[in-house]
Formats: sequence, C-alpha cells, structure tokens
Amino acid sequence: MADLCILDVGDDVSAEAIERGCQAGEALIKARGFTVDQAYQAVLSRANNERHNSKAANAWDAAEDATFAVVYGPDRDDWPDDPVLSIEGA
Repeated sequence: MADLCILDVGDDVSAEAIERGCQAGEALIKARGFTVDQAYQAVLSRANNERHNSKAANAWDAAEDATFAVVYGPDRDDWPDDPVLSIEGA
C-alpha cells in the first residue's frame, strides 16, 4: 500500500506536521471506502480525461484538502500554491 506524501511542501513545515497531515488524508480516503492507491489512480485517470471512479477521485481531492488543512491551517488563502499531495515514490 502506498503512503501519502507532499511534494514541494516548503522549507518551513515540520516533519511532524507533514506526518499528521498525511495521516489525516489517508484516514479520510479509507473512511470513504477506498485505498490510497485506488484514490490516486482515479485522480490520475481523471487528469488524463480517462474513465475513472469519480467517488475515489473525489476522496483524493478531499484528502488533499484535509492534509493541507492540518499542515498549513484551515484557511485555504494561507496555503502556498506549490504543494501537491502524492504517494511515496510516484
């Protein structure tokens, strides 16, 4: 099973905050009935305009929001533009 990670996270974010955020994102994906791999594949397929499980892709979107809320705070206006939720080794 793949673990979540954040690409281009920024220099001022602690490893602990990243870990807590990724755990929150993974828990949300699992709560919606998907694995991290299923949600990741769905969002990649959606990005390529391929057939995909929209509920799994939406779970990924929600997980990204949950992860970033933990890492950067609840106000989306405070989030940097560069970070992207991904999986280890992608």
